[in-house]
Order: sequence, then structure tokens, then C-alpha cells
Amino acid sequence: MNKKTLGLIALILLILAAGAWAGYTIIHANTPVRIGVLIPVTGDIDLKEPLEWAKDNINREGGIGGRPIELVYKDTGKGNMTQLAEELLDDPTIQIVIGPQASDHVYALAPAFITREKLLISPEATSGDIIRAFGKKGYFWRTCQGDVAQVKMILSVLKGKGAKKVALLAANTTWGDTFYDWTGFFSTEYCLELVSINQFDTGSSSLDNDVADALKTNPDYLIAICEPSDAATIKRAVDRSGSPAKLFLADGSVSPVLIQLLGAAAEGLEGTSPTADLTTGFTVAYQEKFGHPPTDYAAPTYDALLLAAYTSARQDASLFESPADSLRKVVYGNGTPTGWDAQGSHEALAAIRAGETPAISGASGPLDYDTEFGVDPLVTYYSHWIVEDGDFRTVETIGSAKTGVNSAAGESVARTTASASLMSFVPSGSDTYVPSVTKTDFRAVIVGPSGGWKNYRHQADALTVYTLLRENGVPDDHIILMVYDDVPTAPENPLKGDVHNIPKGKNIRPGADVDYAGSQVTAATLKNVLTGTKIASTPVVLESNVSTDVFVYIASHGSPGGIAFQSDELFTTDDFTNVTDSMNRNQQYRQLVFVVDTCFGESVAMNATAPGIIYLTGAAYNEPSLGAVYDMDIKQWLSDEFTSRIMSLLQSNRDITFRQLYTAAYEKVTGSHVRMITTGNVSIDQPVMEFLKP
Repeated sequence: MNKKTLGLIALILLILAAGAWAGYTIIHANTPVRIGVLIPVTGDIDLKEPLEWAKDNINREGGIGGRPIELVYKDTGKGNMTQLAEELLDDPTIQIVIGPQASDHVYALAPAFITREKLLISPEATSGDIIRAFGKKGYFWRTCQGDVAQVKMILSVLKGKGAKKVALLAANTTWGDTFYDWTGFFSTEYCLELVSINQFDTGSSSLDNDVADALKTNPDYLIAICEPSDAATIKRAVDRSGSPAKLFLADGSVSPVLIQLLGAAAEGLEGTSPTADLTTGFTVAYQEKFGHPPTDYAAPTYDALLLAAYTSARQDASLFESPADSLRKVVYGNGTPTGWDAQGSHEALAAIRAGETPAISGASGPLDYDTEFGVDPLVTYYSHWIVEDGDFRTVETIGSAKTGVNSAAGESVARTTASASLMSFVPSGSDTYVPSVTKTDFRAVIVGPSGGWKNYRHQADALTVYTLLRENGVPDDHIILMVYDDVPTAPENPLKGDVHNIPKGKNIRPGADVDYAGSQVTAATLKNVLTGTKIASTPVVLESNVSTDVFVYIASHGSPGGIAFQSDELFTTDDFTNVTDSMNRNQQYRQLVFVVDTCFGESVAMNATAPGIIYLTGAAYNEPSLGAVYDMDIKQWLSDEFTSRIMSLLQSNRDITFRQLYTAAYEKVTGSHVRMITTGNVSIDQPVMEFLKP
């Protein structure tokens, strides 16, 4: 084929490509921008109202480059959530979906959206865990911060009101879990004493008793996280008690139903709920347009559509950019500021389509996001309200910008780490203590006593520590492994026989020699194992002496003063003291190191008297610990954050000492205060991995 023919073919192909592109451009320019909506659009709260307003404002100014926005509603109040989500996922004309409403639904749906690279933007799902589960993935975002910010806001308000002691009663729901998980942390940060913390089932007949137990601790404020009906029950119980404690509520209680149930008794009730930044003018404009004030989540819902529209505009300007990258470009813009109304959104859309990155703002305030994880905006505004004359009246509007806590700019409140000034052990100077007896042996006891699929992380953590010891040269007969061990065969496990601690990671269950499993894993068994008490039910026990370094690792649930076992037993503070005293009397260790990853972990060792103990735990006596490393494939948490952090530190620096490990873990763990307790006659400046070897 000669050059002339080749040139002709090239010209024809170029003409065809240009024609195809022109055809695509014409079709694209006349195609509406379809955005899915996966929330209840019927019921008490009308979220369709702010969505339609945002859509109309954009379309009235010319849409997105002349393309109107079309909202495709899937009313989750009337249909099956999963089925409706699949319909949107299967629709090739829809790349962005607003919703869902509940955090539970986010966990169910987000993995599919991430896998199929469609954006999910929720204005209401506020679980604190969501940013850790789906951060950095790029396909799940929300326009209201998680309830970690509301916890911080509540305690900040109470601190300002002169409170010294607070108690928490939270519904046993995904919503209530965030308040349970974070109230202890921020109580410590604000120097408030959390005197009682408990969860209850919605509508529980024992709620009066729960209130009575909380009031026995004489709090200044009882914080209740619940629906209106339970809030009314709690308020009546407080009033009957004669206690001077005041009740403080969160957004879930804000409803005319609460006032209807309580009548005059509702007067003076206080609480917080999300609202718009008053400086945006959204609240006033909404009242003028609709004749009533916006609901709590009206502004974030309006903003969800703005984010969807701006991302669609960015996709027009950058055809080969992924939706996730387009949304990142939108929210991390630092150019000319823009507003939320019709004119402001029009200016933002025009700038974005021109390849610019304006600093966008929404109805709820600036739309700035966590610069590493995404998902969460950096600030949400809250109304501090009080019931007066039978209505909720805003006392003040407060932003959740992170002040008074140890966190870097550009991080959401949900990634707050503990303040350095609150460390339990000050890492200064050098501990030159050397045990008087030479080490001749090393023994370990590893315990993962929680059963059931939901406790995957505890068994995975135990097996991870077991694997670390084996790889560090510890023979199996020097390790006693107590793990419930039902996860590998759990019906929910799609990978039968598998336990892993990082997504798509190696199966760490094969090769692990389990000494006690299932119903054998009890607090009584642990006590016998540690004290060397051989009986028929505990034939394998710790065989150690005065020259043996002993390591004990436990990952489980906890309560103040106890470590939970599946058998409903607790290994209590008294058990810990009695066992370690016995081990000391019987010369069963040279140095004894505990690493405990449970809620309220510090409380277990606070009465320890035996010398030679290092006790390292992920949570202070008054606070829960958090899970980490979410696996979207199996929809389960693979590790606890404290264990995940210390394992990473040990693997990256094999020379790290106990002192350094404590300091580094304290600085990295979010949502709890890592604690180290020592009882004297210990060397905290020895390398941890040197201790963890024969």
C-alpha cells in the first residue's frame, strides 16, 4: 500500500472520528444529568424539598453546561433498599447517587458502589466508623460530619456550662454506638469525669432502672442518645428521682413528638442537632421560600446535590478522570470562593467546567474535606437548643472546627488523636533498671475469647500476634493460644477456613496450634493457665519460673473493670490483681508484660500490686476502643486499632523500645488514650522484639 493510499485512509479515519466526536458532543449536550436519590421521600421529614430546590436553582441558571439535572428517586420508605440500590447501580446513565439515610445501609451498599466506581453521597449517615471503613476509597462521601463531631460539641457545651461530671445513656444502635465510643475520649480531653456509661435497647422495659443506675453516680448532666419516646421515658425518670442532674439530648430526639409526650415537662430540655452555618443565609432563605424552617438535614441534603452537580461538571471538563478524582478536585479546590444559591452554584459550575477549582461553599457552610481520607467535611454546624414555650429554640450555633484537641489541620474530627499532655506515662529520662535475674526463657499466652462473626477482629488480632511470635523464633510449645476459633467455619465467612488481618491478606489460621477453643476459653481457664494450675479442664498451663519473661496478649470486649469472655464471664480487676500477685509469690516470671486491647482496658490493671509488670492497653479506664481495617469483600473489621498500630510499629522498627512503643501508639491511635501502667522493677527501655523472643 503506497503512501498516498495510507494518507487517504488516515484522513477518512480522522473525518469519521471527528464526526463521531461531534455526534457524541451533540447527544451529550442534549442529555439530562441524571442523579439517583436513594432516601425516603415520604414520611415525617421531607428531604425531597431541599433536593428539588437545589435542582431548580441549578436548572434555572442553565443547568450544567446547558444540561438540566434530572433526579431519579428511589423511595426507600416504600421499597427494598438493596433492590433499589441495584437498580441505580445497573443504570448506565447514573454515575452519582445521593443517599442512603442510615449508617447501616452505608455498610451494606458502599462496597458495591466503590467496586463499580459510582459515587455515593450521603447527607445523613453519621456513624463515626464510616470514615475509617471507607476513607481513601474515593467513592463514598457525606455532607454532614459523623457524630464524633456532635459528641465533641455536646461535651464542649457542657464544659462551658460548668459541668464536672457527666453520664451517658445511648441507644444500642449504630447511631448510638458513636456516642458510646467517643464520649469517654472527649470527656478526658475536656477534663470531665465520665461517671457512668451504658447502652440500652430502644423501648427497653428496664430503661427506668438504667436511668436510676446512672443517677446514682451523681452526674451534673445525663446525656441521652435516643429516639423521642425513650427520651420522654428518661426525662420522666429523672424528674421522679428528684436528682439535680440535668438531661441533655442529641439530634435524634428533636421532634414535636417529644414535646407532645412530655407537655409542660419538656420545658428547659437542652440538646444539640446539626444545622446550617447562619452566615450562609440558608436558614432565612428556606423560611422565606417554604414558610417553615429547614429540618436538621435540609442543608446537608441541598449540599449533596451541589457536590453531585459540581462533580458532573468536572467530569465534562476532564473526560478521562475517574469520578472519585473529579470529586476530590471539586472539594479540595482553593480558588475563588463561591456560594450555595442559584447565582453561586452557577458561578461554581461555570468555573469548574472551565477547568478551574473554586473554593466551594454549600448551604451548611464551607465544603472543605479531610485532605487524606475524604468522606467527612472538616466542619459541621450545630444548634445548641432549648425547649421554651413548647418549641425548640436555638440558643447558639457552633461550628465543630477542631479546637482544644491534638489534631492536624485538614483532618476531620473523627481522626482526632489524644492530647500529648494527657499521657499516663511521661516519656522523659531513662529507666536504667536491669532485672537481677538473667533471662533463660520466654513464654506467652494469647487470648481471643470472643465468638461469632461480628467479633472477627478479636480472633484475627490474636492470630496476628501468635504469627508475630512464631516468626520471631518462639517455638509453639512456648505459646498457649486461647481463641474461640469459630470464625474460620462461621456461616457468614465466604472464605471457609480463612482468617486474615489485612484485606486480601494471607490466611493466618493454618499452622496455628490452638490449645483452648470454643467453650474452653473462659476466664476460669485463663486464671488457671496464668497461675500454672493443672486440672482436668486445664492440662496446658504456663510453665515458667523466676528467670522467665512472660507475655500475655488479650483482644476482646471490655467493660469498666473487666474483660469479657464469650461465656458471659469477666476477667475482672480483682482477678488481674490476684493472679499477678500469685504469679509473683510463686516466682513465675522475671518480667511480666500484658498487652490488652479491650474497651476500658486501663481499668483492669489499676489495682495491680505485684512488681515487674508492664501493662499496655489501647483505652483509658473510662473509654471504649475502636475497630480498624475494614474489609469490603467480607464486610467485616479485621483488627482493633490499637493492635493494628502496634503491630505496624513493631514490624517497621524492630528496635523500638517499650517506652517508644507507648509514645508512638499514643500519638497514632484515634479516639482513645493509650495507657501504660508499670509497677516497678521493669526495663521499659529494652527493645520489645528482644523481649518477645526465647
